[in-house]
Amino acid sequence: MSLGGQDGGGRWDGRCALGPARGARPGSSVTLKDVADRSGVSITTVSRILNNRETGVPIRDETRQRILAAARDLGYKPNLLARGLRGSRSSLLGVIARDISDPFHIQILRGINEASRTSGYRLFLGHVDYRPEEAVAYSSMFEHSHADGIIVIGDLEGGDDALEVLSETHRYVVGVTDRTGRRKVPGVYADSALGTELAMDHLWQLGHRAIMCVSDSRTYDGRLRIARYEQYMRERGAADEVQVFITDQEPAPSFELGQRLFAAGSEARLATAVFATSDATAIGLMQAAFQADIVIPERLSMVGYDDIDIAGYTIPPLTTVSQTGFAMGQAAARLLFDMIERDLGREDVADVVLNPSLVVRGSTAVPPAGASRAVRRSRRVSRLPA
Repeated sequence: MSLGGQDGGGRWDGRCALGPARGARPGSSVTLKDVADRSGVSITTVSRILNNRETGVPIRDETRQRILAAARDLGYKPNLLARGLRGSRSSLLGVIARDISDPFHIQILRGINEASRTSGYRLFLGHVDYRPEEAVAYSSMFEHSHADGIIVIGDLEGGDDALEVLSETHRYVVGVTDRTGRRKVPGVYADSALGTELAMDHLWQLGHRAIMCVSDSRTYDGRLRIARYEQYMRERGAADEVQVFITDQEPAPSFELGQRLFAAGSEARLATAVFATSDATAIGLMQAAFQADIVIPERLSMVGYDDIDIAGYTIPPLTTVSQTGFAMGQAAARLLFDMIERDLGREDVADVVLNPSLVVRGSTAVPPAGASRAVRRSRRVSRLPA
């Protein structure tokens, strides 16, 4: 894989090596981003104007003319090869990752790389850090590099417009993970509703009723897991026990949230179990619990989600819902290869939905004796500190 280059200070610039130099001259590989920079508007707006597509918000004629003039001055020309014309192939795949530091996304990337390597493809990686506009910028770079197809790892907050631009610019685009149903491009994802039910069934059958949920609401699957958790509790007459807390799915912000949740006098401290919708979140919470002298699992049970590589090596080893990221990556790559080989449009390809499984380790146990009575008494007086 090519992961980009370094700037003069030795720092990784986070950019794929396929992009054009800034200030591109006519005749060079001019991208949508170059046109956007010249005309002072977003890449999404440029794509809509140059592709003559209707927009939800009216665009002033002055802006339209400025975009067309910038494209003309820079010599922008859409790359028809990258739009899916059959013929010579580059054997290059573009991969756009929402968050390359996410351990679960790394598992997916390994699966994509393995399937690509055995099929004779090379990968070029772009890291967008949750920013939809960056995904569009990479799309333009991949277009001029004759990438045969694109895989998008993870959804982006407000990123539907970016997916639409990708699907207009490239015929073969596949998404993987962090989705809950069909989107603008076909994809591979795990059944988050089933995964949530597996986690909650495990805790419920152990005897837990005071179960809190900690999630990241920026992603589709994070929001779905919250909704399914709340539904599960209501259906079993435990609506009064519902507690949902939001954090980024990374250990550091989860640890900071955990310090509040497990502080003396906090109502959340009386929960006997936590359903964390990512393993990274669970790991941050486990460290906060340790510092607050809350013993896992004797005092507090913890269930994560993803089964990242380190999940089996925490103390205690983390019980979690496995999505088999490596297999998801392989499935996404094979789906894309099938589209390329058979020249299939996205409307001709069904999503691949995988069933998660529960991996029981040492972070869950029966609740401590008398915990449910203590929780009921506390409801009258306790509140989470501000």
